[in-house]
Amino acid sequence: MPVIAIPIEELNRRLGRDLTSDEMEAHLDQLGCDLDGFAKLRRYRCRPSGALIELNPHEELPGRCPETLIEGKPDELWEYLGDVDVVKMDLLPVRPDIFDAGGLTRAIKGLLEVEMGLPEYEMGAPSLEVNVDASVANVRPQIGCAVMRGLKIDDVGLRMLMKLQENLHWALARDRKLASIGVYDLASIKGPVTYTTVGREEITFVPLQTIDGKAVTPEAILSEHPKGVAYAHLLKDFQRVPLLLDKVEQVLSMPPIINSHETRVTTETTDVFIDVTGISDRVVTKCLHTLVTSMLELFPGSRAERVQMHFPGMLNLPESTVALPSMATESFVIDVEHACRRIGIDIDRERAIRLLMQMRHHAEAVEDNASQVRVTVAPYRNDIMHEVDLIEDLAIAYGYQNIVPVLVPNMTVAQERPERVLANRTRNTMTGLGFFEVMSLLLSNPEEQYELMNVEDPGDAVLIENPASVEQSLMRTMVLPQLLRLFALNRGQGLPQRMFEVDDVVVFEDGTEHPSERLHLAGGILDTQVGFSDIKAITEAIAHEIGMPLTYQAIHHPAFLEGRVAQLLYQDEPVGIVGEVHPSVLEKLRLVQPLAVFEVSLQPLLPESDLYAL
Repeated sequence: MPVIAIPIEELNRRLGRDLTSDEMEAHLDQLGCDLDGFAKLRRYRCRPSGALIELNPHEELPGRCPETLIEGKPDELWEYLGDVDVVKMDLLPVRPDIFDAGGLTRAIKGLLEVEMGLPEYEMGAPSLEVNVDASVANVRPQIGCAVMRGLKIDDVGLRMLMKLQENLHWALARDRKLASIGVYDLASIKGPVTYTTVGREEITFVPLQTIDGKAVTPEAILSEHPKGVAYAHLLKDFQRVPLLLDKVEQVLSMPPIINSHETRVTTETTDVFIDVTGISDRVVTKCLHTLVTSMLELFPGSRAERVQMHFPGMLNLPESTVALPSMATESFVIDVEHACRRIGIDIDRERAIRLLMQMRHHAEAVEDNASQVRVTVAPYRNDIMHEVDLIEDLAIAYGYQNIVPVLVPNMTVAQERPERVLANRTRNTMTGLGFFEVMSLLLSNPEEQYELMNVEDPGDAVLIENPASVEQSLMRTMVLPQLLRLFALNRGQGLPQRMFEVDDVVVFEDGTEHPSERLHLAGGILDTQVGFSDIKAITEAIAHEIGMPLTYQAIHHPAFLEGRVAQLLYQDEPVGIVGEVHPSVLEKLRLVQPLAVFEVSLQPLLPESDLYAL
């Protein structure tokens, strides 16, 4: 998980008070930040480019500037600017709005009751237009834009802005897959701006981080430029690539890869144009709102303007013109009595309203209900999707350390559940056979569960209504696909590899209204020489140790080699599968060695009463 370093002096200056290390640690801990400690960093400026870097005391000066890629002797390349005291913490993926000094100060001011309630950000009328071409519909169709004016950007501010972009790319945009951000010097742009696509050899421009200043084609950037090589996979399926052009066809950027050199932001920049492009409307919107509001906090006196966006009719949507960013808020109703029972506290509605306002929400009593509160959530909050998220915010403001633990009135004697007893027994057997245990998430996705295994979706999975990401859109019905992914992640390690996982899957049974949890065991061997007989011997050993005699029936399965796959039967009922993985699956995983695997349901060994519905 990335670690951010925020200057302590910058935080205290924005707070208007000097917090001690203990006070700052307490507030960060209350917000859920994982504090990595306090440190002193050395600050240097690149003499040719003006780029700023911060190094730990034990780190050596690099021989290359990260912005221009200019190389030289470190002592000649870098100018020492002094030391800075910082607080270091792990990034909190669900709260990208506190990744920078401005956003973090905004949150801490609420806890300190310096500023409470919903922050208000004034948005000016549009002075710039962006035309979206229909050709982007199949590449990166979503785009949102804004203009910021009156910025006073010094070296530190420029670095904070760049780090904010990087952190949003990591936390919200899944390393630019769902969204990517571009920030440009507005003075270098002649509006209107056009978002379109071009052929890979159709145009040339000078990208950022280039040494010779030579204009090159998009294809050359994707194959030769460091950023192009790193993110080329995001455009590999497209013959035409997205581009932002101004009125005189000057290139602003090639999303999601890199900006142009001519439109770069420097310490001389006062007004900027911002674009966020991507494939997820929600992520694009949240990135834009977070970036704009954080910049308004980072650069006091700056102003934000909307941009007039002209969208063509595409993706089954009508032609439209809209001013962005919308800065739309969301509203929820929370029941205070229910929240108090969940948290384990006793407060009245007035106190709950004040605590929610400390978390920078707007909260007001619902007139026709004595226990309910209507809460308006800021547009930059990405993590509020349900009433329970606001209950968590209520607990944070109250302070987990202030919740008094209370023993339950009725004491019972704990006993390990039967499925856990069976799981532990199975673990001991598998480790005794020389296997390493792995653990994966209960959440998965159709690509992993079905496409990887060359099968159709049987429709027995539990779908997640509001998934946190596209990779976690359903509850797994098999453990084996995720085990195969783990073999792929470890393909650079030594051989043989013997891994297993014993954990739950969730499926809809025929004729049942609710899904059920079932205990499954999956294992596999990756080696230069491994076959059906090897993995069959493992299943027989397991069956013997746990008292589950198995029989085998030859079947056809598209994820396994023909003639080297069998269905596992227990008391004449199918309970699993064993075999050698088909080369087509190995190719998807980029594995070159043979892989033999099995998966078996252990549920038949459990009491019938232990098969419980969710």
